Amino acid sequence: MDELNLSEIEKKLNDVFSSGERLVFWYDTTGAFEDSVDDLKLGQVKVLHLTDRNAFRAKITLEHDDPESQFLVYAPFAKPDVSQNHLEDTLLYSRQFFADKLSLIAADLHIPMRLRGALSDLYVFFGAGKQKLNAAERKEADKRTNAFIERAHEMDLESENEKTITLIALCVAADARNTTVDDLFYAVLTYGDIREQAILQKFDALGLTESFWQLCEERLGYSDPKHSLLRLVMSLFAVDTFKDQLTQVPNVWKQYAQDDMKSKASNIAVLLENMKNNVLYQESYDELSELAAQELHAADVLADVPLEELIHTSSFLLVDDLIIRWLCEREVAEDLQAQIAGFRVPEICEERLRFHFGSARSAQYHALLAGFSLLHAVGFAPKNTLKELIESYTTEDYQIDTDYRKFITNLDRMEDTSAFEKLSDLLENIYRTDYLEKLVYAWNEAYAENAMHYVITEQSRFYSLKVATIKEKVAVIISDAFRYEAAQELCGQFREDPNMEASIEPMLTALPSITMVGMAELLPHDTITMTDGKAPQVLADGNPTSSTAYREKILQARNRNAVAIDYDSLKQMKSKELRSFTAGKEVIYIYHNRIDATGEAMKTENSVFDATDKAIEEVFGIVRTLSKSGNVYRFLITSDHGFIYTRRKLEETDKLENLAGKAAFTDRRFIISDSRNDVDGVYSVSLGDALKNQDERWISLAKGMSVFKCGGGMNYVHGGASPQEMIVPCVFVKTQKGKVETEDVKFNLITDIRKVTNLKLKLDFYQEQPVSDVVKAATYRIRFESDDGEIISNEVLYTADSSSQNPGDRMVSLHFDIKKKSYGSDHKYLLRILKDETGAEVQSRQVIMDLPFTDDFGFGV
Repeated sequence: MDELNLSEIEKKLNDVFSSGERLVFWYDTTGAFEDSVDDLKLGQVKVLHLTDRNAFRAKITLEHDDPESQFLVYAPFAKPDVSQNHLEDTLLYSRQFFADKLSLIAADLHIPMRLRGALSDLYVFFGAGKQKLNAAERKEADKRTNAFIERAHEMDLESENEKTITLIALCVAADARNTTVDDLFYAVLTYGDIREQAILQKFDALGLTESFWQLCEERLGYSDPKHSLLRLVMSLFAVDTFKDQLTQVPNVWKQYAQDDMKSKASNIAVLLENMKNNVLYQESYDELSELAAQELHAADVLADVPLEELIHTSSFLLVDDLIIRWLCEREVAEDLQAQIAGFRVPEICEERLRFHFGSARSAQYHALLAGFSLLHAVGFAPKNTLKELIESYTTEDYQIDTDYRKFITNLDRMEDTSAFEKLSDLLENIYRTDYLEKLVYAWNEAYAENAMHYVITEQSRFYSLKVATIKEKVAVIISDAFRYEAAQELCGQFREDPNMEASIEPMLTALPSITMVGMAELLPHDTITMTDGKAPQVLADGNPTSSTAYREKILQARNRNAVAIDYDSLKQMKSKELRSFTAGKEVIYIYHNRIDATGEAMKTENSVFDATDKAIEEVFGIVRTLSKSGNVYRFLITSDHGFIYTRRKLEETDKLENLAGKAAFTDRRFIISDSRNDVDGVYSVSLGDALKNQDERWISLAKGMSVFKCGGGMNYVHGGASPQEMIVPCVFVKTQKGKVETEDVKFNLITDIRKVTNLKLKLDFYQEQPVSDVVKAATYRIRFESDDGEIISNEVLYTADSSSQNPGDRMVSLHFDIKKKSYGSDHKYLLRILKDETGAEVQSRQVIMDLPFTDDFGFGV
């Protein structure tokens, strides 16, 4: 929207007077045409110049001295307020003319007279008045003007004040997403490197800087003789860090956390909390937090602050580092009762994971959770009989292996493990000395005494008892070295899927617990035999079993509609190919090898736990894909054997000499030879008894954790006798052909709040049902709003995912900071609970804002 030039003004005025108008008032707000108005060629029309002192004289001229002539009444200033304008009644039967840009904008937006002054103050912003602009500058001014008009049309200016006009201009200049004070701050704080203050240079050029700093003072309490965005950010983070204990602000930060800012702590908390939760600004928030931490020397300052004062603080990543360091120290001290502000170690980890920087320190907190659980293995006492050992392992003890795996996996995901070095050494010692060595020794004692009298399903009976009894099409997924403890985790994932049912039971492998034996035992057969020599083969009813093709022949001999395939080949198939492949099949054996392939290679054996996680993901994916695209709805998941893995390198005392000679079949956990080797730490069992044939050779086994000297890695081993190596899973999964109806878990407010009387609130919420097959976890956004959509509190993002049957475990207390501002009776105020995924409202509660007078800037936005 441009100003009219002189010739355009002349034409428009002549048109107006030609239509019969006698009096035309022209209030030229900027006085841009004061020197040229007399040059206008208006025929017989007289020009009357108004000043701030001749209004009454002009009235006499127009209405008494010369009541017949046509007049252009020109004023080089804005139209006075009604109460101050002696010509107001004359205006009622006259016409008002606009030629300057500001007046045209005011007319277009129907801006009330009381707001015209604020609009006039923005003449630089609009490129109006006597400014000389080049073409590029005029183009930018027009762009700003159009943006201002577009935003202003969205507002009810009749009910706003002058500062709203300034806010619109600031939001346009900063390119804020919405015209609100908070959105302006977000735009300013994310406008490039704040140290360069590019946005302030823009504000300076547009005459907006003073208004911006006034807004900062009145909304955030920030006032500084040497204003800067960097000091603003430092002040915001200093106050937010201690928003719950404002009297505890360290002395060195008091220059930033001034009293005025502390009085606005609620507004600051809302601003930063909502910035964290907004995906558009999260990355910028992290950068600002890191910068503020550096400039405030937060690492040194907060190191002397009691953790009780920081436990609920999420302003800096280094707060998590301080808490993590303390947690590590407590676990190293084996202090299972350690607390911060009444929260024990697992509760601290779980809460910090929900905070903003929880994802950045996810590996550390999950490692600490696993480590805390692993500390309970101190003083572990294994059972005595094989039956008791199996029952104990499959119901409880396997969790120790899972905890160790989780600890190592998360340790490997950390960029810096220095804080965990002592804890890692301690847990390694506990896992190996307190748990593994005791359990493995007890297992071997019981196993030797049991003399091959199996007490649970034997792996050799898998096909006859599990596969052959299923009448529907079944896919058998055999994941090499997939341990029982990992299968428990996988089974839990199946149970969380509303379209799947899963159950698990243990099976016991034969000896040696190696791939060639386990893969043969899982096939249909009557007898299993092992050939002689250092590199033997295992045969099923005399047939080789070493490849997928050999195994398919054996399967088809028992069921002609059987097929075998490896995972990599299956994964390459498209949906149409997959349906074609499974069509007409009754038994589908799928061979998956992620864990063993990783563990057997010396270069990658330390990644075996990461491979376990990938295996869980991939096996779950096989089931989902075949159910969706392969018309398969029954699955059996098992393994050929398990394994033992510890991170600590073996000592020479852990290695046993190979006493059987060069002709024996030797691996790290067993020796097969013609002679029986019963020496210290070693015992022997009959190979014939193990394979249920007439083989007269012997299997020599280490009684404990020791290994025989031979090639290959020494940290990842299998083949011997231990629960980890010999107890393998048999998971049965049934998927639904049709979709099961599910619902999101319900989450409601249970605090009976009707009136808000404090800027800080703690409200109780309740997850109505436990998460189950048909009730899914859901994430909710909870906040206070006014009826015009203004968010007046921090927004809490909460995931309701508890599966506990205990109602008390499904209650949670959430904290809210209410904006410090004036809350009028002309608005309604609501607590709203929204689904994060859809934005749909699930509950709202109207509240009365009964707060002390807290007006700060006069904005309703």
